Amino acid sequence: MTKIINHIFRNLTTRILLLIYLGLILITILFITIGYVSELSLQKERQYDRLKGIVTSTAIQIEGEQHAAIFDANSTPTAIQNINTDPNYLSIHKVLEKCVAANNLTSPIYTLVMNPIDSTFSYGVRSDDFIDFRNGYKLSPTILIDAFNTGGIIPVYSSENGIWLSAFHPIRDKEGKTIALLEADIEFSEFKSIVIGRFLKETLIALFIIALFSVILIYYARRILKKEELHQELITNQKRIIELKNKDITDSIRYAQRIQNSILPSKKGFDAVFSESFIFYQPKDIVAGDFYWFEEKENLVFFAVADCTGHGVPGSIMSLLCSNALNTAVDVLNLTDTAAILNEVRAFIIKRLGKADSIISDGMDIALCCFNKTTLELQFSGANNPVYIFSEDAFVISNPNKQPVANYIKPVPFTSEYFQLKKGDVLFLFTDGFYDQFGGTKGKKYMQKRFKTFLNSIKDNTCEEQGELIDQEFNNWRGDTEQIDDVCIVGVRI
Repeated sequence: MTKIINHIFRNLTTRILLLIYLGLILITILFITIGYVSELSLQKERQYDRLKGIVTSTAIQIEGEQHAAIFDANSTPTAIQNINTDPNYLSIHKVLEKCVAANNLTSPIYTLVMNPIDSTFSYGVRSDDFIDFRNGYKLSPTILIDAFNTGGIIPVYSSENGIWLSAFHPIRDKEGKTIALLEADIEFSEFKSIVIGRFLKETLIALFIIALFSVILIYYARRILKKEELHQELITNQKRIIELKNKDITDSIRYAQRIQNSILPSKKGFDAVFSESFIFYQPKDIVAGDFYWFEEKENLVFFAVADCTGHGVPGSIMSLLCSNALNTAVDVLNLTDTAAILNEVRAFIIKRLGKADSIISDGMDIALCCFNKTTLELQFSGANNPVYIFSEDAFVISNPNKQPVANYIKPVPFTSEYFQLKKGDVLFLFTDGFYDQFGGTKGKKYMQKRFKTFLNSIKDNTCEEQGELIDQEFNNWRGDTEQIDDVCIVGVRI
């Protein structure tokens, strides 16, 4: 037995079973104790309700005038001694006697009359044959006076005859005046013994269950300890396999990150064209579906920020496809119109993804700009994503087409917008990852309105400072909340 106990303490599962077993014992003791107290209280309330019902229903059967007549007609010792011959007394006695028999009461019920001079009580009619007429009620509870006209219950009290529960109700005359009180008692020990009997029965059942659980615990502890070594070896082997596979997967994703980073343009390209620029790029996972793109051709500079379907590995695959499509449209097909570029990219994506047996609607949202270095004119075409333009005296939001660059239900040709820029203007291109991020004190989305206000507040900072402030704002907002999407923001100053 000692060996088994030592094994139980060494094994986590068996220790948990032991704790559950000990917890079961403690909970059982607690519930039995609470059950005993609750049952005692409930039984007491039931007895009070029963007594109140008895005195209420019986009191209304007694005429107040008849009860008053008994006290008026029998004031002498001789009359009191022969009270059981008084017809009024006998009449009320009969009502009380029937009440006791009908409700299986073990104690007599009786009437009480209050002396208005000193507020003391005297006994009146009893349900049994004992004559207690006009005898004083010693140490009568004050509640009899307080609730003389309404009736009520008397909390548990002790007398020379035991511990009692009582209820009383007024006996009224035809005018509603209280003439006397009808009181019924039950000894506290009567139902307390019932509760104790139930308590002992429940205790024996609990002890049997605990003993049975002990046998089951030992049986399962033996089985668990026998299988522990086999399970431990299996877990170790599985862990080794998982670690190797996880390393292979992570290494593959890291290599995919290197490939994806290799197609992203360097910041030097932006710096060579614009007076200032920043790139805030924070993938949700190692690789991303968001990407930024840059291509320079003679006096035209093409740049974009795109959000491909998905994130992680699936999104990164789409980003490679879409980036390649943009390069093809500009470098191979020599397209310079941004709308024509997006139309060609959409056709390219649909063609490449259409080789599968099923229709794939993956693609990208994008803000695509073509900047003329000579005239400072900006041509823009967008798929769901706009560009924000801040100048000294104006703030302009472009109007992208409300459709993705993908296989769409009702596709329409993309359109272009033209903006005449001047030195010092600031442009922001972005995906939805920033303003869709949950965070803050209430765990809500950042929202595009707040994002626009924030960009407006930092537009006069240097682009380097803008990138740092965006990084700080995003991570402060996110806090400990998981990042839900890739984030990509590009800012340039003309």
